[in-house]
Amino acid sequence: MKAVRSFEFRSPMTWVVAFAAFVFLLLGLRTLLFPASAAAFYGIPATAPEALAFVKAYGARNIAISLLAMTLLVLDVRKGIVALLGFAALIAALDAWIVASHAGMGTAAKHFVYVIVLSGLALATAWTGRRGLPKQPATAVTG
Repeated sequence: MKAVRSFEFRSPMTWVVAFAAFVFLLLGLRTLLFPASAAAFYGIPATAPEALAFVKAYGARNIAISLLAMTLLVLDVRKGIVALLGFAALIAALDAWIVASHAGMGTAAKHFVYVIVLSGLALATAWTGRRGLPKQPATAVTG
């Protein structure tokens, strides 16, 4: 009997999650390679060497998130992907708060969009997993 995967190769949700993980990887790599332009894109420009070193840490965070997401996808751990996307939405919300408090709501707007997109992706991933898996037969507990 063939094992049923939660993330089927032909499922659009698998590709959406893989794409999101790849975007996080690209953001992280860009931040490591071009920290000054990444800081400006984030919404808080930085030029001091100490600030740019911290921006690179932000890039390392995104690389780690992307690699974790890719690993969970390959291992077929849907609940882990849902949790990771939910926490990524929390990170985006905190980023929005930080940018809004330093550069204003207009500059932080894209971070609020990320909150909505990541939250929606987490919910969609959870929902498609609930409807796509076969029902397990009830098991009797004997004592």
